[in-house]
Amino acid sequence: MCGRVVTTSSPEELSEYLGAEAILDVLDGPDHNVAPSGRLPLVWEDPAEGRQRLLGTARWGLVPQWATDPSVGGRMFNARSETVASKPSFRAAFRHRRCLVAVDGFYEWSPVSAGSPKQPWFVQRADGAPLAMAGLWEERTDVDGSTLRTCTILTVDANADIAPIHDRMPVLLPPGEWAGWLDTSTSETSTLESLLVSAPAGLLERHRVDHGVNDARRKGAGLIEPVAESPGSVDGADQEALW
Repeated sequence: MCGRVVTTSSPEELSEYLGAEAILDVLDGPDHNVAPSGRLPLVWEDPAEGRQRLLGTARWGLVPQWATDPSVGGRMFNARSETVASKPSFRAAFRHRRCLVAVDGFYEWSPVSAGSPKQPWFVQRADGAPLAMAGLWEERTDVDGSTLRTCTILTVDANADIAPIHDRMPVLLPPGEWAGWLDTSTSETSTLESLLVSAPAGLLERHRVDHGVNDARRKGAGLIEPVAESPGSVDGADQEALW
């Protein structure tokens, strides 16, 4: 799963990197500890404007258009790639409202030993570029006339970079697949599902971080700083045996 992310790139940087032609709205600023219900930057295409690529934000946790209670989004911050095309909560968005969720890294937690708190890790691209995660979005108008845009991040089996600490990871799309994923004129399930694969080994790097990241109220840049390996911690093949 993917339950905490880091957003530090500016709207201008993301717009240039992802090829967005217009910026609709932006985050308040850098956030080194975004949890579900927080806001994330995303890019999607507007077919009404000749497939213009747009950069905006959305609340993390998808609220399907048929849902009467927006709080259901609190349970829908991730969607499994293996079932997203058939799940009632996600299938309409999968066919018609796909996006790229742009973040600068994410956190994952691995077991250490019985009775000990899990070890948090920070994960980012090895080259420092933003991560373009495959996502879905929805939009609805509330009774007060305000617009609520929400999103979810798709996950897949972990690659070799993540498997030592967790069995799932977000779908990370390379630039050559962005156009195909965002093209809403394409709704062929098999074509779209072929894009939802684990990232190649070596794309990501990870390091241990302080347990302070467990508190979603903490937002500072110090959260992503590496910490030394704690006594009795487990990594590599031994770590995998704990799952």
